[in-house]
Amino acid sequence: MSNLRKPVSRTVVFADIVGSTGLYKTLGDTAAARLVTSTTELIADAVVAAGGEVVKTLGDGLLAVSDDNDPAVRACCEAQRMLAARAHRGQTAVALKVGLSRGPVVLTPGDCFGDAVNAAARLSDSAAGGQILLGEAVIEGLGLELNARLRSLGAIFLRGYDVPVPVHQVEWDASWQSNQTLPHMPTQLGGGLASTRLRLTWLDLEAEFGAEQMPLGIGRSASAEFTVNDIRVSRQHARIDWRGSYYMLLDLSSNGTWVRFAGQDNVLALRRSECALHGCGEICLGAKPTDPTAPTVQFALRS
Repeated sequence: MSNLRKPVSRTVVFADIVGSTGLYKTLGDTAAARLVTSTTELIADAVVAAGGEVVKTLGDGLLAVSDDNDPAVRACCEAQRMLAARAHRGQTAVALKVGLSRGPVVLTPGDCFGDAVNAAARLSDSAAGGQILLGEAVIEGLGLELNARLRSLGAIFLRGYDVPVPVHQVEWDASWQSNQTLPHMPTQLGGGLASTRLRLTWLDLEAEFGAEQMPLGIGRSASAEFTVNDIRVSRQHARIDWRGSYYMLLDLSSNGTWVRFAGQDNVLALRRSECALHGCGEICLGAKPTDPTAPTVQFALRS
């Protein structure tokens, strides 16, 4: 008799604690292990309370599934709020990054397999601490209140995928901007015209490029097409490609790249992953946008 099980449609949650290695160095093994364990249990409790199932813990994170999107997203929001409340009470701050995807999966005792599992893990990898990133299929069936909290981050290439994936962030914080409660709109990547120009600005350096000049290297090296001379910037830090209908930014660095689009507080963290550039915004190289000294490249697309 075959041991293979039939795929079932589930919402997959992949949660990971940011900087757990640093916690062990700072707090010591015993205190850090206790903190990581209590944090993992907090996430698990939130998932179970919302009707979900914890498939397995991963040392500093967990893999869980839920029958429906709405309770899964609400559970992740609640976990983030509880962690924020802990930090507010003076306990050691723990940053959590979460990715959710939905699709057919094969459930086995203590494990779960399928493309949706891989996508949730990749979304978690692309998230910054405190972020909850959703795949497009997770949006279906969300209540009006959660829908209003969605923010499109454009399309990114997840590691192992050949096409860009629309990604959305859900604003879980109670202090989210009440003037940004417009209904969620599908991601648009622009007109896709080869005549679209890309303007980059860093300090006094400004340059404009066209699709015919791609690929475009950004880095500390003098040989880069756009040089950003800062010690935190890798010699070959990032590359911009023209993919036939849009400009795609790829992180190649050791320290990471962060993208923030104009008019949004959301930040997309790229770690050897990609995102489509649209409109205008800023690209932080080697340091987070919260660092006022971060080497920041302004970008703008125009036809």
